[in-house]
Amino acid sequence: MFKKIAAVQPLAQYELIVWFVDGEARLFDAKSLIEEREEFFVLKDPVRFDAVKLAAEGYGITWGGDLDLSCKELHEGSVHVDVVESESHRVISEVVDARHDRGLSQAKLATAAGVKQPVVARLETCVNSPRLDTLLKILTPLGKTLRVVDLADEASIVRKRQDGE
Repeated sequence: MFKKIAAVQPLAQYELIVWFVDGEARLFDAKSLIEEREEFFVLKDPVRFDAVKLAAEGYGITWGGDLDLSCKELHEGSVHVDVVESESHRVISEVVDARHDRGLSQAKLATAAGVKQPVVARLETCVNSPRLDTLLKILTPLGKTLRVVDLADEASIVRKRQDGE
């Protein structure tokens, strides 16, 4: 079965996030491919690796020339990732940490944000996803905001934090 690819995003350490047209996101680790298959050795250059593009109307990806992988290879050689869930948990964790760092109770944060305390509690326990305007109201008294960032840059920053750099 072929699952067409909708998008591909290179990450640090020779990984790719591949989004399929059905909305599934998968993480493909290309390290072994680059180390074991001579034709892929050129992808050790991070600039060349980052030049990956969608190819063949979504039936594969390419780095140009003969360097390509089929959607089947990518799907079978990758693992499912829930980008939305992991990013949601990261954001919530940062909200909780910022509240604690400022010594605020949920009630004090709620008052400062102009929302009710149960709204903050539901946000922090991931009971439901907050509306964007509610999240921004809660972030403002914490001195925080949201920003759209490149997924590859964010993954690199997260890895550096995890590695203790």
